[in-house]
Amino acid sequence: MRLKDKVAIITGGGRGIGKAIALGFANQGAHIVVAARTESEVNLVAEKVREFGRDSLGVVCDISDEIQVKNLVDSTIKKFNRVDVLINNAGIGSMRPVYATPLESFEKVLKVNLTGTFLCTKHVWQPMKNSGGGSIVNVSSLGGLVGYPLLSAYCASKWGQIGFTKACAEEGKKDNIRVNAIAPGKADTAIRSKIKEDKTKMLTPEDQVDACVFLASDESRFITGQVISLEWFGGEKLPN
Repeated sequence: MRLKDKVAIITGGGRGIGKAIALGFANQGAHIVVAARTESEVNLVAEKVREFGRDSLGVVCDISDEIQVKNLVDSTIKKFNRVDVLINNAGIGSMRPVYATPLESFEKVLKVNLTGTFLCTKHVWQPMKNSGGGSIVNVSSLGGLVGYPLLSAYCASKWGQIGFTKACAEEGKKDNIRVNAIAPGKADTAIRSKIKEDKTKMLTPEDQVDACVFLASDESRFITGQVISLEWFGGEKLPN
Protein backbone atom coordinates (compact mmCIF):
# COMPACT_ATOMS: atom_id res chain seq x y z
CA MET A 1 0.00 0.00 0.00
CA ARG A 2 1.49 3.30 -1.13
CA LEU A 3 -0.17 5.44 1.57
CA LYS A 4 -0.27 2.96 4.47
CA ASP A 5 -1.39 4.66 7.71
CA LYS A 6 -0.98 8.20 6.37
CA VAL A 7 -3.65 10.65 7.55
CA ALA A 8 -5.11 12.70 4.70
CA ILE A 9 -7.52 15.64 4.77
CA ILE A 10 -9.49 15.94 1.53
CA THR A 11 -11.58 19.05 0.97
CA GLY A 12 -14.56 18.86 -1.34
CA GLY A 13 -14.49 15.18 -0.46
CA GLY A 14 -18.23 14.58 -0.58
CA ARG A 15 -18.53 14.02 -4.32
CA GLY A 16 -16.77 14.17 -7.67
CA ILE A 17 -13.00 14.36 -7.72
CA GLY A 18 -12.72 14.66 -3.93
CA LYS A 19 -14.81 11.53 -3.34
CA ALA A 20 -12.75 9.59 -5.91
CA ILE A 21 -9.52 10.69 -4.22
CA ALA A 22 -10.86 9.78 -0.77
CA LEU A 23 -11.76 6.26 -1.84
CA GLY A 24 -8.59 5.86 -3.88
CA PHE A 25 -6.46 6.92 -0.91
CA ALA A 26 -8.34 4.54 1.40
CA ASN A 27 -7.65 1.73 -1.05
CA GLN A 28 -3.95 2.60 -0.72
CA GLY A 29 -4.05 2.40 3.08
CA ALA A 30 -4.67 5.99 4.18
CA HIS A 31 -6.96 7.17 6.97
CA ILE A 32 -9.25 9.84 5.57
CA VAL A 33 -10.75 13.08 6.86
CA VAL A 34 -13.60 13.98 4.50
CA ALA A 35 -14.43 17.70 4.47
CA ALA A 36 -17.32 19.24 2.54
CA ARG A 37 -20.32 21.49 3.05
CA THR A 38 -23.04 18.82 2.75
CA GLU A 39 -23.32 16.60 5.82
CA SER A 40 -25.05 13.69 4.11
CA GLU A 41 -22.33 13.47 1.44
CA VAL A 42 -19.56 13.74 4.03
CA ASN A 43 -21.03 10.93 6.12
CA LEU A 44 -21.60 8.69 3.12
CA VAL A 45 -18.01 8.95 1.90
CA ALA A 46 -16.63 8.51 5.41
CA GLU A 47 -18.65 5.30 5.71
CA LYS A 48 -17.36 4.04 2.36
CA VAL A 49 -13.80 4.70 3.53
CA ARG A 50 -14.41 2.44 6.53
CA GLU A 51 -15.44 -0.34 4.13
CA PHE A 52 -11.80 -0.41 3.05
CA GLY A 53 -10.82 -1.13 6.65
CA ARG A 54 -9.44 2.36 7.17
CA ASP A 55 -10.43 4.89 9.81
CA SER A 56 -12.28 8.02 8.76
CA LEU A 57 -13.68 11.28 10.03
CA GLY A 58 -16.33 13.42 8.38
CA VAL A 59 -16.29 17.17 9.02
CA VAL A 60 -18.78 19.66 7.62
CA CYS A 61 -16.66 22.60 6.52
CA ASP A 62 -16.91 25.68 4.32
CA ILE A 63 -13.26 26.26 3.46
CA SER A 64 -13.83 29.98 2.87
CA ASP A 65 -14.58 30.36 6.60
CA GLU A 66 -11.40 30.44 8.71
CA ILE A 67 -13.14 29.34 11.92
CA GLN A 68 -14.51 26.25 10.17
CA VAL A 69 -11.13 25.45 8.65
CA LYS A 70 -9.44 25.70 12.03
CA ASN A 71 -12.08 23.34 13.44
CA LEU A 72 -11.39 20.91 10.58
CA VAL A 73 -7.69 20.75 11.39
CA ASP A 74 -8.23 20.67 15.17
CA SER A 75 -10.70 17.79 14.78
CA THR A 76 -8.19 15.90 12.66
CA ILE A 77 -5.41 16.28 15.22
CA LYS A 78 -7.76 15.35 18.07
CA LYS A 79 -8.71 12.07 16.39
CA PHE A 80 -5.48 11.06 14.65
CA ASN A 81 -2.81 13.12 16.45
CA ARG A 82 -1.18 13.93 13.12
CA VAL A 83 -1.75 14.97 9.52
CA ASP A 84 0.41 13.81 6.64
CA VAL A 85 -1.47 14.89 3.52
CA LEU A 86 -3.75 17.77 2.54
CA ILE A 87 -5.66 17.66 -0.73
CA ASN A 88 -7.02 21.14 -1.51
CA ASN A 89 -9.75 20.01 -3.88
CA ALA A 90 -12.88 22.03 -3.01
CA GLY A 91 -13.78 24.56 -5.65
CA ILE A 92 -16.57 26.33 -7.51
CA GLY A 93 -16.97 27.91 -10.92
CA SER A 94 -19.04 30.56 -12.69
CA MET A 95 -19.49 30.97 -16.44
CA ARG A 96 -20.17 34.59 -17.36
CA PRO A 97 -18.69 37.15 -19.75
CA VAL A 98 -16.41 39.44 -17.80
CA TYR A 99 -18.57 42.51 -18.49
CA ALA A 100 -21.59 40.74 -16.97
CA THR A 101 -19.83 39.30 -13.93
CA PRO A 102 -21.05 40.83 -10.65
CA LEU A 103 -18.33 41.72 -8.18
CA GLU A 104 -19.97 39.44 -5.63
CA SER A 105 -19.78 36.47 -8.01
CA PHE A 106 -16.13 37.13 -8.90
CA GLU A 107 -15.12 37.46 -5.25
CA LYS A 108 -17.02 34.31 -4.24
CA VAL A 109 -15.07 32.18 -6.72
CA LEU A 110 -11.77 33.62 -5.48
CA LYS A 111 -12.80 33.21 -1.85
CA VAL A 112 -13.48 29.49 -2.23
CA ASN A 113 -10.87 28.45 -4.78
CA LEU A 114 -7.94 30.61 -3.73
CA THR A 115 -8.58 31.91 -0.22
CA GLY A 116 -9.90 28.49 0.80
CA THR A 117 -6.69 26.86 -0.40
CA PHE A 118 -4.72 29.44 1.59
CA LEU A 119 -6.73 28.90 4.78
CA CYS A 120 -6.44 25.11 4.69
CA THR A 121 -2.72 25.31 3.97
CA LYS A 122 -2.19 27.91 6.69
CA HIS A 123 -3.88 25.89 9.42
CA VAL A 124 -2.47 22.50 8.46
CA TRP A 125 1.11 23.73 8.16
CA GLN A 126 2.28 23.63 11.77
CA PRO A 127 0.60 20.30 12.62
CA MET A 128 2.07 18.79 9.45
CA LYS A 129 5.50 20.13 10.35
CA ASN A 130 5.10 18.68 13.85
CA SER A 131 4.31 15.30 12.28
CA GLY A 132 7.68 15.36 10.51
CA GLY A 133 6.49 16.92 7.27
CA GLY A 134 4.11 15.84 4.57
CA SER A 135 2.53 16.57 1.22
CA ILE A 136 0.04 19.21 0.09
CA VAL A 137 -1.61 18.72 -3.30
CA ASN A 138 -3.67 21.53 -4.80
CA VAL A 139 -6.28 20.49 -7.35
CA SER A 140 -6.00 23.35 -9.80
CA SER A 141 -7.02 23.23 -13.47
CA LEU A 142 -5.78 23.70 -17.01
CA GLY A 143 -7.62 26.97 -16.52
CA GLY A 144 -4.74 27.88 -14.24
CA LEU A 145 -2.29 27.54 -17.14
CA VAL A 146 -4.30 28.97 -20.06
CA GLY A 147 -7.20 31.38 -20.32
CA TYR A 148 -10.74 30.36 -21.24
CA PRO A 149 -13.56 32.70 -22.32
CA LEU A 150 -16.44 33.13 -19.87
CA LEU A 151 -14.27 31.80 -17.03
CA SER A 152 -12.35 34.90 -15.95
CA ALA A 153 -13.03 34.43 -12.23
CA TYR A 154 -12.30 30.71 -12.34
CA CYS A 155 -9.08 31.14 -14.32
CA ALA A 156 -7.93 33.97 -12.05
CA SER A 157 -8.44 31.76 -9.00
CA LYS A 158 -6.66 28.79 -10.56
CA TRP A 159 -3.70 30.84 -11.83
CA GLY A 160 -3.44 32.23 -8.31
CA GLN A 161 -3.59 28.73 -6.88
CA ILE A 162 -0.63 27.64 -8.99
CA GLY A 163 1.40 30.69 -7.97
CA PHE A 164 0.50 29.93 -4.36
CA THR A 165 1.64 26.33 -4.88
CA LYS A 166 5.06 27.40 -6.09
CA ALA A 167 5.59 29.94 -3.30
CA CYS A 168 4.56 27.46 -0.60
CA ALA A 169 6.84 24.82 -2.11
CA GLU A 170 9.81 27.09 -1.45
CA GLU A 171 8.67 27.81 2.11
CA GLY A 172 8.07 24.13 2.73
CA LYS A 173 11.57 22.92 1.98
CA LYS A 174 12.91 23.71 5.44
CA ASP A 175 9.89 22.09 7.10
CA ASN A 176 9.89 18.92 4.94
CA ILE A 177 6.53 19.90 3.45
CA ARG A 178 6.14 19.31 -0.27
CA VAL A 179 3.56 21.35 -2.19
CA ASN A 180 2.51 20.38 -5.71
CA ALA A 181 -0.55 20.70 -7.92
CA ILE A 182 -2.48 18.81 -10.53
CA ALA A 183 -4.16 20.70 -13.37
CA PRO A 184 -7.02 18.63 -14.82
CA GLY A 185 -8.61 19.51 -18.11
CA LYS A 186 -12.32 19.01 -18.81
CA ALA A 187 -13.72 16.60 -16.25
CA ASP A 188 -17.16 15.09 -15.85
CA THR A 189 -18.03 16.75 -12.54
CA ALA A 190 -20.90 18.78 -11.10
CA ILE A 191 -19.24 22.08 -12.11
CA ARG A 192 -19.74 21.20 -15.80
CA SER A 193 -23.08 19.40 -15.41
CA LYS A 194 -25.08 22.18 -17.10
CA ILE A 195 -22.80 22.35 -20.14
CA LYS A 196 -23.76 20.26 -23.19
CA GLU A 197 -20.54 18.38 -23.99
CA ASP A 198 -19.40 14.97 -25.18
CA LYS A 199 -18.67 13.36 -21.83
CA THR A 200 -16.88 10.45 -23.50
CA LYS A 201 -14.06 12.90 -24.24
CA MET A 202 -13.68 14.13 -20.69
CA LEU A 203 -11.72 12.98 -17.66
CA THR A 204 -13.61 11.11 -14.98
CA PRO A 205 -13.04 11.89 -11.29
CA GLU A 206 -11.25 8.55 -10.98
CA ASP A 207 -8.76 9.52 -13.71
CA GLN A 208 -7.23 12.00 -11.29
CA VAL A 209 -6.58 9.69 -8.38
CA ASP A 210 -3.26 8.15 -9.45
CA ALA A 211 -1.47 11.50 -9.80
CA CYS A 212 -2.65 12.50 -6.32
CA VAL A 213 -1.59 9.16 -4.84
CA PHE A 214 1.86 9.61 -6.36
CA LEU A 215 2.24 13.18 -5.06
CA ALA A 216 1.01 12.17 -1.60
CA SER A 217 3.27 9.14 -1.37
CA ASP A 218 6.92 8.80 -0.48
CA GLU A 219 7.60 8.00 -4.13
CA SER A 220 7.54 11.75 -4.82
CA ARG A 221 9.65 12.70 -1.79
CA PHE A 222 12.04 14.72 -3.94
CA ILE A 223 9.33 16.54 -5.91
CA THR A 224 7.94 19.93 -4.94
CA GLY A 225 6.63 23.03 -6.68
CA GLN A 226 5.47 21.06 -9.73
CA VAL A 227 2.21 21.09 -11.70
CA ILE A 228 1.01 17.88 -13.38
CA SER A 229 -1.40 18.52 -16.24
CA LEU A 230 -4.09 15.90 -16.83
CA GLU A 231 -6.00 15.92 -20.09
CA TRP A 232 -8.07 13.48 -22.13
CA PHE A 233 -6.19 12.99 -25.40
CA GLY A 234 -8.17 10.30 -27.22
CA GLY A 235 -6.18 7.28 -26.10
CA GLU A 236 -7.82 4.19 -24.73
CA LYS A 237 -8.32 3.90 -21.00
CA LEU A 238 -5.70 1.78 -19.27
CA PRO A 239 -7.07 -1.23 -17.36
CA ASN A 240 -7.28 -0.92 -13.57
